[in-house]
Order: sequence, then structure tokens, then C-alpha cells
Amino acid sequence: MNFLNLYFKGIFMGIADLVPGVSGGTIALILGVYEDLIYSLSSISFSSIKGIRKNGILSFWKEINGKFLTILFSGILTGVIMFTYIIDWLILHYSIPLWAFFIGLLLSSVKFINQKINSPDWKLIIYLILGFLLSFKISLVDSNFSTYNNEVFLFFSCLLAVSAMLLPGISGAFILIVLGAYTSVISTIKSFIDLILFQNLTEAKLVLTNTFIIVSGIVFGLLIFSKIFKWLFIKFHDQTLSFLIGLMIGGINNIWPWQNKIIIKTSELENYTTNIVLPNKYEGDPQIILSIVFFIFGILLVFVIQKIETPNVSKKN
Repeated sequence: MNFLNLYFKGIFMGIADLVPGVSGGTIALILGVYEDLIYSLSSISFSSIKGIRKNGILSFWKEINGKFLTILFSGILTGVIMFTYIIDWLILHYSIPLWAFFIGLLLSSVKFINQKINSPDWKLIIYLILGFLLSFKISLVDSNFSTYNNEVFLFFSCLLAVSAMLLPGISGAFILIVLGAYTSVISTIKSFIDLILFQNLTEAKLVLTNTFIIVSGIVFGLLIFSKIFKWLFIKFHDQTLSFLIGLMIGGINNIWPWQNKIIIKTSELENYTTNIVLPNKYEGDPQIILSIVFFIFGILLVFVIQKIETPNVSKKN
């Protein structure tokens, strides 16, 4: 696969992982790197690492598809570092067109993902419905929890969020919000960037500690859940793809552009929830024209990607 092609796909995945409601797994599936990612990550194990002494580092590198992982994760890291502030700004000022873009991207990708099913069967609808219900149910979970800073909690939050990032339709960022860890993670990323780029040494020890915890949770999550997903692809390929398509469709509820905020007051706290509405019922500027433009752009982007995509044969280890 072309170096720049794969690198930019990684950047796109990194951007998606920052957005609550959008899954990096969805983008990986759309861009045609999902199965290669799962197979490559699942190849990393204690036995493969121990084999370095016997077979050498080059054998290990080939076994885990090291070139592919290095380029892709370099892109993901670049996307996270470059767009952390941009995504926050877009969500704050242009959230409606941003969500419209991702919905267009998601809907148009379903057609292409469905083509990856080897043996279409009406029974696969059952798995699609199960995926839809799971994703839809998760999207309804109250995400207005308080933020925790406990190290163990932060580790397991990132571990669980990565499992969601690998699942199309379920946003890892949203899982962090539900668990109350999103603010801590984003704050740590920003502080780490400030530390590296601007030599901002304020609370450097805390920033480095939290960064190590977050990275550890992500690494362990990737290694654990990639093996589970690899087994599912080997044993139940078509059923897994149908389930993933259901997850993607069910997640639309979470990124619908027009949602009115409803204030919920209790005796001690003031919280809020959101209500999905049509554009004409939205309390504010619905930005319909701009949203339509971004929605169409999202649809066309998938078609363009599919046209230029180099055939990518998944590893079957």
C-alpha cells in the first residue's frame, strides 16, 4: 500500500477518534484498512516477542506487519496532535456541519462495506439488527457524569474506550464521556503537546504520568481486543461485518446534527440532556445550506476514496 495513502488514512482515523460520536473503527472500515489493522495487532503476543531472540527482529517485524502498523499509527498520532485544538474549535463553532459531514461519510460507506460480505443471506439481518440495537442503546446513555482523575480508573477507561474505537459505530471518545474520563484525557493530550512544543513545564510530572497511563491503557486494549475481533473475523466473517454495519447505523442517533438542549434541574445540580429534532425545530441557526454541502462532501469523499483505493488483501494468519 502507498506510504502517503496509508499515512493520510491514519490521520483521518486520529481525527475521528477525537470526536465524540464518531468511531475510528468506522473510518478504518470505510478506508479499507480495518481487517488488516485487526490481523496485524492480533499478531503481537508474548510468543511473537519471545521469538525475536530465536528468529531475529526482522522476522518479528514481518510477522506483525510492522511497516503497516508504523505508518498507520504515525498518521493516527499526527491526526490527534494536529487536530486536538481544531476539533474542539469545530465542535464549539461548527458542530452541525461537522456532524452532517460524518453522517454523509457513514451512510455512503455502508454500501461499500456490505460488498465485503462473501455470502449474502437474509439471516445476516439478525446480526445487523443486534448491532443496531447495541449501538443505539449506548448512544442513549447519559454522558453527563463527573470527571475522575484516579489513575486506575483512567487506565481502564482508556482500555475500554479503545475497544470501542475498534468497533465501527461506537465512539471511543463517547465511551470516555460516559465514564467521565473524556475531559481528563483531552486535557492531558493538550498539556503533553504544550510540554513538548512549548516547553511548558507546569505540572510536568503529572502530565507525563497521566500520559503514560493513557498510552498503557490504549496499548493493552488494542492487544486484547484485536485478538477477539480477529477470531470473530476468522470464524464469523459475514456475521461480524453485518453486526458492524448495524453498529454504524445505530450510532447515527449520537451524531445527529440538530439536537436541542434540555435543562434538568434537581435540588442540588443543574444538568442537561438533548432531544433530536428536525432542522426547522432546532433552537438556533440550523446552518442547513452549509450542512447539506458538508453532508454531500462526506458522501462524495467515500466514493473518491473507493475509486483511488489500491486493492488491499487482508492477511489471513
